[in-house]
Amino acid sequence: YGYTIGQMARDDFKIDHYIPLCMGGDNDISNLWPQHMSVYEITDPLEALLCEKMAQGVLHQNDAVLLIKKAKNQLDLVPAIVRKVQAL
Repeated sequence: YGYTIGQMARDDFKIDHYIPLCMGGDNDISNLWPQHMSVYEITDPLEALLCEKMAQGVLHQNDAVLLIKKAKNQLDLVPAIVRKVQAL
């Protein structure tokens, strides 16, 4: 009873910051999570874009954090988020 998950290759995961360091995240264990490649292959480029826009001063930190959380929890929204952020 309960939930089961199939075995997955350890090499398909990395321990990553849920809120990226460049967005004010930290190294506390509460901000670290095992991220599967199916997630990080999609969200890592967005993280870089969000941090770049923050550095340019066209995106506020709290907005970037909300967007990366949304992206990591709803991967299907990432293309629309990328287009929105690129237009800034």
